[in-house]
Amino acid sequence: MAGGCAYAQTDIPEVELAPITVSAHDGQERPRDTTGVSVYVQDVEELKNEGIYNLAEAMSTIPGVSLLPGGGENQRGNVAKVAIRGMNRDTAILPMIDGMRIFNSGGGGLLTANIMGRTDLFSIGTLEVLKGSQGAVYGGGAMGGVVYMETPQGDAEKPLLSLFNEVGSHNSYTGNATTQGQQDGLSWFISSTYTRSDNDTRFADGSRPSARNAGEYESFAEALRLDWQANESNKLTLTYRREDSEFGYVSSYYGEHFYTPYSFRNNLVTLKWQSQLSEKWSSSLMAGYYGYDATLGQGYTQELRNVQLEWRNSYTWCPHHTTSAGLAWNRSAYDYFDSYSTHNGDHNLENTYSVFAEHIYSPNDNWDISLAARLEHSNIFRSSPALRGAAGYRFDNNTTRLLGSVGTGYRSPGSFQRSHGKFTGGYMTYHGNPNLKQEKSLSFDIGIEQDLAPGHTLSLTGFWERLEDAICTDYKGYSDVYYRNDSGHQRIIGFEMALQGTFENHWNTGYKLSWTHARPKAEDGQQIAWTSRNTWTAELHTSPAEGFTTGVGLTAATGRSNYEGATPRRVDNYYSLRWFARYEVNEKLTLHLRIENLTNQKFVTEGSFGAPGDAAISAGTSVHGGVTINF
Repeated sequence: MAGGCAYAQTDIPEVELAPITVSAHDGQERPRDTTGVSVYVQDVEELKNEGIYNLAEAMSTIPGVSLLPGGGENQRGNVAKVAIRGMNRDTAILPMIDGMRIFNSGGGGLLTANIMGRTDLFSIGTLEVLKGSQGAVYGGGAMGGVVYMETPQGDAEKPLLSLFNEVGSHNSYTGNATTQGQQDGLSWFISSTYTRSDNDTRFADGSRPSARNAGEYESFAEALRLDWQANESNKLTLTYRREDSEFGYVSSYYGEHFYTPYSFRNNLVTLKWQSQLSEKWSSSLMAGYYGYDATLGQGYTQELRNVQLEWRNSYTWCPHHTTSAGLAWNRSAYDYFDSYSTHNGDHNLENTYSVFAEHIYSPNDNWDISLAARLEHSNIFRSSPALRGAAGYRFDNNTTRLLGSVGTGYRSPGSFQRSHGKFTGGYMTYHGNPNLKQEKSLSFDIGIEQDLAPGHTLSLTGFWERLEDAICTDYKGYSDVYYRNDSGHQRIIGFEMALQGTFENHWNTGYKLSWTHARPKAEDGQQIAWTSRNTWTAELHTSPAEGFTTGVGLTAATGRSNYEGATPRRVDNYYSLRWFARYEVNEKLTLHLRIENLTNQKFVTEGSFGAPGDAAISAGTSVHGGVTINF
């Protein structure tokens, strides 16, 4: 042949990159498979495509995480108790939103549970769960794990405007409007969501509440993020989040129903400046404010005001060594008001000053080792140190990965918990205890991930956690609650097993399976409150036609325990099956349909102070359908 040579062109296979984690090393972006930290990176867009639109339901799909089903004690809108690997304490699981530690110096108030129960996924772009003690990276309140979230950054490749509408059973409706994009150096994301539901509140004895507004939930939520890339080296990010909601809480006590209107308001503002000072040195300065107001019935309100400043630096010495270090200040002021007395001033004020550092060492392409340390000094418990070490190793052409970590954590009791005072909220009178000690945790895990075939992965992780001086509550009769340190230790031993994969040549069919077994016990042999011994998650989806996807999902739990001081100690085993379908008519119009609790299971979501028949049970089968329009 004249003029050239003929050759056979071969297709270069696409390499699926590992998801990026930003939480494992507190803001430093790294592929998840290059860290020994036990972290789960959730795909938020995938969840929404499967008809999951709120944080509580999203969390229940993560291996090792269990929540009360249906979003809370009485379904959507109430608190959602979360346990990570059997660590159940609301003050042990730290929510992080846009770099802000959502922390309560009062030592109670179900702050984490409220965030889990009412946050929507329309305003979340990053969702990661760190498992185990993370005090060395995130400070006090991260004894059992961290739930890390970020507001999405505007993306010019996504729709400029998206409108979501869904209606369903129990007079439910969800509507969202989102606009995002980029123009020169400015990107924006704005989201507004309205949600309402009557729920399906009922009790184990078959009765329903008589109050007209019992079980109703209504929420307005907005989120804003602005990013300005001033030049190649400097970036400024502003976020603002707000949520106003009302919930009609109802309980039953020996057949008598009690209705209490709850209202909540949250405001979060963060400002972060990131600068690449040189090829090796980057620096960031972050300031944040979080405000939380709750009115729980007549004459009982809670107020929380958090302020955070953080200066962080990262220096890459060479391809094998990177060090990050910084300083932080957190101010948390918690107050409450009841019908009988008022507490204010410095009674629940905590100022915390922190210095922290982490070094990551990668001796070769297969090894990654990290060591983190943090020292916090507060006006409540002076100095508290914490350490975390982690290592990961990849071999056999990166088809096999070993990982492991060990860490410590802590949580100081709140000022009120350590006081001589008392206050009455609802029907309970809480009594402080000046002799309370600080809670401390130690955890380690070791795991293996194995690629069984291209696109199919099996993982197995064993874990061990120990909690010293756990702050417990004693119920004296029905109405008096006393705080105390557990005389012994609490210990959790267990393992997680997960299998996932995709058959791309068979209608792009994908699956996920996970099983977590835990033995969360106190020293006296009793199971820790709010925990499950076994949790399962499963999902199967397929796309038999272009633009059409359908699938089923399962969550289940056995060996569930009730809250402290309650009888009986055991709560119903349960399973909940769901079906979803999604059809993209064209690039601008998508239809979606889902059915929750397909088999109409009726199981106790929370035990009762009174007779067994007073326990709240799950909602029945519900059908929801909607449409998304993109511009």
